[in-house]
Amino acid sequence: MTRRSLILAGGGLKIAYQAGVLQVWLDEAGIEFDHADAVSAATFNLAMWCQGMSGRQIADNWRLFRPLRAIAPHWRELLRLPVAESLLTFRRIRRNIFPAFGLDWAAIRSTSRQASFNVFNVSRQRVEVLPPSKMSEDVLVAAGSLPVFFPPVRLDGEVYVDAVHAGAANVEHAIEQGADELWIIWTTSTAGRWRNGPVAEYFAVFELAANSRLRADLHRIEVSNARLARGEPGTYGRHVTVHLLQHEVPLHYLFNVSRRRFARAVELGVDDARGWCRARGLL
Repeated sequence: MTRRSLILAGGGLKIAYQAGVLQVWLDEAGIEFDHADAVSAATFNLAMWCQGMSGRQIADNWRLFRPLRAIAPHWRELLRLPVAESLLTFRRIRRNIFPAFGLDWAAIRSTSRQASFNVFNVSRQRVEVLPPSKMSEDVLVAAGSLPVFFPPVRLDGEVYVDAVHAGAANVEHAIEQGADELWIIWTTSTAGRWRNGPVAEYFAVFELAANSRLRADLHRIEVSNARLARGEPGTYGRHVTVHLLQHEVPLHYLFNVSRRRFARAVELGVDDARGWCRARGLL
């Protein structure tokens, strides 16, 4: 029996597009997933999926997203800029956005769905993969605490941050969970444009880390599949099919103030996913 894993790759606020894809994949095409994995801000979408929300509900949350209600400068730290803890905080995201998304921590922890939330443990210098039963508001914040822009989260004496620079998708873990099919929604830019300035270069570093890791993972899968086709031992012991939907999403990873742009990104995801599914006979 085919085992599908949904890969919700990190991509900052571009993951509003991801929500539009989920509306089509989950609701319109009726695709069911045995496991889902997420990194960075995509863990917000994963939390909603674990809670049992439909694709349309997840997409509507991003259609109604109000970015100005999420922005909270870390004023005290800005006065210490050379050694500041962060430029922003999660204060207004906790107070405004999580409730607007309707996140229910008890429902997430008690879900029957198999899922993996990735977070980076700075203290132990490793990515930790947590099941829904370990989720809380603090852990979800840690999963999205992009260094420089958001402060780290301290839990049980250890320091946690966003795991995206260690990889925007944990493909290996999904395969370890028995996945035969990987359904990847990729919003990190692959355009290869270089722009000057500290912010642009910061996100260029993110892109090179994310894209190089994904391409290395996909190459390993291709090599393993080719060996298996020749009757030789493969890395994964079974054929792994990759379904990749990627788009250059017209949103900045972090700095956006227009509600309409988020709604347009969601609709772009819907339109792309419908065309993608029709081309494969899924709609």
